[in-house]
Amino acid sequence: MADRTRDQKVIHALALVTAIVSLAPIGLGSLVTTLGAGMAFIDWPTSDGDNMLLYNFLVDLRQGRTDRFVEHSHRLAGVLIGLCSIALCAAAWKLNSSKSIRIACSLVVAGVIVQGMIGGLRVLLDRQTVAFGHSVFGCCVFVALWMVASMTSRGWKLPTEPISGSGGLAVGLAVVYPTVCLVQYILGGFIRHLGGMLHAHVAGAGLVLFGAVVVVLASLKINSKAVRSRSWLVGAAVSIQIGIGLFTWVTKYGFPPAGWVAVQHSLSQVISRTTHTVAGMLVVATACSWAVTVIRVSRLQPVDMAHFGGDLSEA
Repeated sequence: MADRTRDQKVIHALALVTAIVSLAPIGLGSLVTTLGAGMAFIDWPTSDGDNMLLYNFLVDLRQGRTDRFVEHSHRLAGVLIGLCSIALCAAAWKLNSSKSIRIACSLVVAGVIVQGMIGGLRVLLDRQTVAFGHSVFGCCVFVALWMVASMTSRGWKLPTEPISGSGGLAVGLAVVYPTVCLVQYILGGFIRHLGGMLHAHVAGAGLVLFGAVVVVLASLKINSKAVRSRSWLVGAAVSIQIGIGLFTWVTKYGFPPAGWVAVQHSLSQVISRTTHTVAGMLVVATACSWAVTVIRVSRLQPVDMAHFGGDLSEA
């Protein structure tokens, strides 16, 4: 039992590290899109004909070729997350982990590999539609990493009490709300990569915010600490995302009443647009984590005392 607990801690630590490291290629990838640096190199997997791992991208930084520096940093971060995911999967299969965790870790590795290939195709085909797909699939991979980190945590074990109160509402939201969040993320990616869908994205933000309020209120009426705590994470992630979204709007389109004029590629605009994308992934991830927890809790059945000989007072 002690060995199993120790192995679980190791796998969880690796899953947590992998999820955190994944923010590097995600953040840099978002920065690449913000700067329009996706085609800084026209070849892949090489960089200007050089081995990706041997290319001296620091020269680009010294020469002020920021687009090449950022794009190559994104490529190297992709290699790093690939190595981390392989290490996580190897540990899951080597150590005493459950079948579900082994499968989940294997899917993460497959997802990271596919994500890298999509990134390569984006360069070779020079298509914004592929870049759009690269962004959306990257969100899915991040959510998978988030879920693996949750599955291997100590808090994943649920108490034995069944769901009660607004359970029906919560279960319904568990099916709908993550989908709404993902669609909202996709609309944001459509704006960044393909243009258009701005008004739909703004309307979607209102729907996601309203849904987050309902998620928190419904979760407060459920006798599960796991559900309630994850609902607060949803609320926090959505609140932060809405704040970043408002700031992104101001830096991109300006705000005349306050005398704010938008300056293309200003530092504030670059930071806000980049973090807005990353925060969007966090919204989808927290929504999925909450939804899975609700569904797991809803499957718990109350103990029927009749199976134990009727009322205990009669014993």
